[in-house]
Amino acid sequence: MSLGQILRRILGPLTDPVARFYRSYYIDLGSFATTLARGPGVETILEIGCGDGHLCEALAREMSSATVLGVDIADSPGALYGGRSDGVEFRQVPAEELIAEVPEGFDLVVLSDVLHHVPVGERGGLLDTAWALTSEGGRLAVKDWVSTRNLATGLAYLSDRFITGDRPLFFESREALVDLLAVHTPGGTVVGEGSVPPHRNNLYLTTARP
Repeated sequence: MSLGQILRRILGPLTDPVARFYRSYYIDLGSFATTLARGPGVETILEIGCGDGHLCEALAREMSSATVLGVDIADSPGALYGGRSDGVEFRQVPAEELIAEVPEGFDLVVLSDVLHHVPVGERGGLLDTAWALTSEGGRLAVKDWVSTRNLATGLAYLSDRFITGDRPLFFESREALVDLLAVHTPGGTVVGEGSVPPHRNNLYLTTARP
């Protein structure tokens, strides 16, 4: 059992507010959702690796007419979700199983802070799956922590390694992440790049499918 799981048991009903406060040091999810909402109209959203559901909550709030599906292979995806109930669903299922189930794909597919938890040799396969689930004319948004020599990167590593207990853990550089996306989003066009407050390490890249 990871330290994070132990803390959740101890905190009980305080888990959600504590988790939101803790996560806010690393990323402003509301700001990220607002950025993604500035693109073309979105009717369907898929978040792969949705975790507790906090980003899905922000996306559902910013794009109130869109349906939102959050999937994760971990237990209890969306456990801390606190947004609207209509049009929002969470499922514990591998993303690749959705390819046959939803062949038309989703207008917006989001991978946020997932890649660095995936073994290096499997990251391309995950991006292939995400791209296959992106509809024609849709967008794939990948946000991940990029490695730089600063205190925040050290804290991010310690957080993921010892609190959540996730492994293996390896942060890509910006250049490596750009190259990885270029290979695994064939025919796509990068339509957005930037950082999500409060740290410049929070790099997002948005690729549109023709």
